[in-house]
Amino acid sequence: EAIGGLLYFKDAPFANDKLKGFISTAFNNSSLLSNNKFGVKFNKKNLFFNLYGQYAISSDYRLPDNTYLFNSRFKQNAIKFSLGYRYKNWQNIFRAQIHNEFPGIPGHVHGDPSKVDINAITSIELDLAEDFSIKKPWQVVNNQLLIYETNYMLNNFKFEFYAGHFINNLKEYGEKLTKPAFDLSLSNTLLSPSLRYISNKLTLQIGSQFVFQENKNNINDRLVPDASSFNLGPYALIEYEKNNFGVNSGMRYDYKRLSSDDQVLDLDYDNSFNSTSFSSGLYYRFIDHILRMTFSGAYRSPHVSELFSDGVHHGTSRYEIGDKKLGIEYANQIDLKYQWSNDHLGIVINPFIQNISDFISLDPTDSVISGYKVYNYMQYDKVEINGVEMNLHYHPHQLHNLHFEQSYSFLQARNKNSKYGLALVPANSVKTKILFKFNDYDRLLKLYDISIYHIYKFKQDSYAEYEELTDSYNVINLQLGIKLNSQFHCSLGVNNVLNETYTPHISRVRGIAGGVPNPGKSFNINLKYEF
Repeated sequence: EAIGGLLYFKDAPFANDKLKGFISTAFNNSSLLSNNKFGVKFNKKNLFFNLYGQYAISSDYRLPDNTYLFNSRFKQNAIKFSLGYRYKNWQNIFRAQIHNEFPGIPGHVHGDPSKVDINAITSIELDLAEDFSIKKPWQVVNNQLLIYETNYMLNNFKFEFYAGHFINNLKEYGEKLTKPAFDLSLSNTLLSPSLRYISNKLTLQIGSQFVFQENKNNINDRLVPDASSFNLGPYALIEYEKNNFGVNSGMRYDYKRLSSDDQVLDLDYDNSFNSTSFSSGLYYRFIDHILRMTFSGAYRSPHVSELFSDGVHHGTSRYEIGDKKLGIEYANQIDLKYQWSNDHLGIVINPFIQNISDFISLDPTDSVISGYKVYNYMQYDKVEINGVEMNLHYHPHQLHNLHFEQSYSFLQARNKNSKYGLALVPANSVKTKILFKFNDYDRLLKLYDISIYHIYKFKQDSYAEYEELTDSYNVINLQLGIKLNSQFHCSLGVNNVLNETYTPHISRVRGIAGGVPNPGKSFNINLKYEF
């Protein structure tokens, strides 16, 4: 169900040595943010252990005009550990994580948020005695994650099994301090067995995923109904490479059943979705060149919020209305990738084109309910998305310590059923980084590196009806790294050096007070001690 792709977050590896660890702290003067972390990992006789923790607290962030956005403050804490054991060809890993967050909801007003004066939601100074305390409206987010992974190797075969259980509880407090406006629990369980055959030239893999999900409201007030779903997804993958020429292909069948029997909302819904996804690609390696072409087809079934939402989403300052008639979204994509590098220059070019049928979109309207702009979930028959991603990395032969890095992201989305564009499409961008490492001068200076980072966002003039244009902007950041010794590192930075006033096109506070800007110029310091 990931037409746009997936983000894969890989946990920290286990230690190769007996004991490693770190303690770090970070401070940003824009919101007086304090972010503190620690980590410890060790292994002994095939037993591996990782432990990490975090505590962060922030006040309201400062805008470019030196006022502060009220209730943009937050607190969060987290702890996680991983325990692994390896015996011959058998490996077991157990992971657990607890995360708690208390974010404020900025821009909350009585009436239409788009027409409020920005002075009504900002303050001219911070009150250190009060502005770290959570004020209404705010949210309480509790996350718990449990994971078990095991794999066993036998000759050319590898058996893997993954089991994960995620629990999320979201409470939102508004006018009443003791009773939440929303109290929603989400439970998600994933089971995924697979078997892989590996040889010198050929890799085969078969597997399946079983997903059980349940949404449960703990009070009568609700934005989405009680609902449950079951997803089954068997798949097969094949990869073959010979003489620098390779092919990879995969196919997956998905069946999803979604049901809701919510007596509070008088809702009785039971529907199933099924379809097949596939991907097939060719690649060729020649000296330092890699050329790859991929054709893929995917589908996405509607989410619970897209089907059933009917209420104010305070986190985005929108009144969202779902559509129970939404169906499956289908997409086909062709993308090319060219990659080349030598000792001094590297380049990656990745153009793509995607055609989507029955595209599910969240569109603004000209209606207002309960003082909030109404957004409707709806489907468009034909949408085309095309673009190119490019990356460039250069460091001169005469000065290997100097690095130029540049990335380009250009995307165009066309709604073939409307003269308007699609809503909430990010603007095109060019990102540039110049980095100099003081490797050859560390005996004379404690400096480790210095970098300049620049991002240019183009004007977004392709937008949906009742959405507004977003102007272009430039942001420059500076960073200085200091290596006091082999264990103690420090970095000093300045973000938004030019104090640019800008609001990204996809900012969730863009529709408030004409567009609430991102933070203005700020200074930060980061300290890290490793042992």
